[in-house]
Amino acid sequence: MNRVVITQFNNIDFLLVYEEDELVECHPLISSGGVQIGNIYLGRVQKKVKNINSAFITLDGEHVGYLPLDDKPALVLNRSLPKGLSSIAENDLILVQVEQEPQKMKQARVTGNINLSGKYVALDMDAGKIGISKKISDNETRDRLKALLESSDTVKSRCMQYGYVLRTACGDTDDSDIYAELTSLTSQMDKLIECATYKRRTGLLYGNKPEYITLMESYGIGRVTEIKTDNEEVYDNLIQYYRTANISMNISVYEDKAYPYYKLLGLETEISKLLNKKVWLKSGGFLMIEPTEAMVVVDVNTGKSIGKKNRDAHILKINLEAAKETARQLRLRNLSGIIMVDFINMESEDDKQKVVECLKSEFAKDKISTHFIEITKLDVFEITRKKQRRPLHELL
Repeated sequence: MNRVVITQFNNIDFLLVYEEDELVECHPLISSGGVQIGNIYLGRVQKKVKNINSAFITLDGEHVGYLPLDDKPALVLNRSLPKGLSSIAENDLILVQVEQEPQKMKQARVTGNINLSGKYVALDMDAGKIGISKKISDNETRDRLKALLESSDTVKSRCMQYGYVLRTACGDTDDSDIYAELTSLTSQMDKLIECATYKRRTGLLYGNKPEYITLMESYGIGRVTEIKTDNEEVYDNLIQYYRTANISMNISVYEDKAYPYYKLLGLETEISKLLNKKVWLKSGGFLMIEPTEAMVVVDVNTGKSIGKKNRDAHILKINLEAAKETARQLRLRNLSGIIMVDFINMESEDDKQKVVECLKSEFAKDKISTHFIEITKLDVFEITRKKQRRPLHELL
């Protein structure tokens, strides 16, 4: 069971995600000056910088984002691109969406591949793409969903303009619900593009949702089974959101004014742990987590852990526990970029592979793209995690 909690501690609202009663995500609700992931803007190309292969895009009167030119070219609204011209030019009006928040001295990263996601369907500008979530492994279900896409008049008529992907939640719902959302998202995208076509001033076209709703959509509405909050305004907004989306959800309010909700959750202790470099393991070992400008370094230590018999088996046990906790801490602290993990030295290649498989299994639970890259010549495990939001230690 996955549940979401929204509560306040030290005058900061937090969104907490629990999977099987274990805290796995902790998000302070501190927006980046109004620029949120998922916001869609009509932007103007301010300047192209070849040495970083990016263009700077004016989003509105205050904010600027950067668009990597390796990305699929954005939808240009003030002119038609001649054949052979694969990129954009300065002063072009383009449609862009925020995919990474501003971080330190960097502007928000934007993309031209506009995406609208619901509970069952994700729609984007990748024309002709039709896909089904890899997490749906049952062949019979995949065949049913593939047949649904191939029989959909909406998909047939629009796939030259949009791309469609059926999400994991499709495996447990009726075709009629999927088709209704697919049609609704297509209509929404049509209206968005039509609005942008006739608009000539830069600015926000879609977004400004409460940050907690954006975070839940990013996590996956279909993955959440229960939501609880001690904020009545948040409660009312959630009720309205789910009612409008026609999705049933168990939403409740914590009403005990005598004992704060954050204390019941032990949030003060959790935050203290998440801001500490040292993370203890149940075995007695511990992790040392050091975020730097260039990368995140994680060191695994045996600590108080004592193996009385087989040394190799004991080290493997600690490293497997450390692998699970490392994956959890990356989500909790929202650490990203290059991540180097120095596990306790293992002689057996089979043992190393077991740790790799454990990492991959845990990374699959993370909505943010996280990948094991390789074991370096120094036996350090190299990992990458996509940057989207600022890490917890920066926000707090």
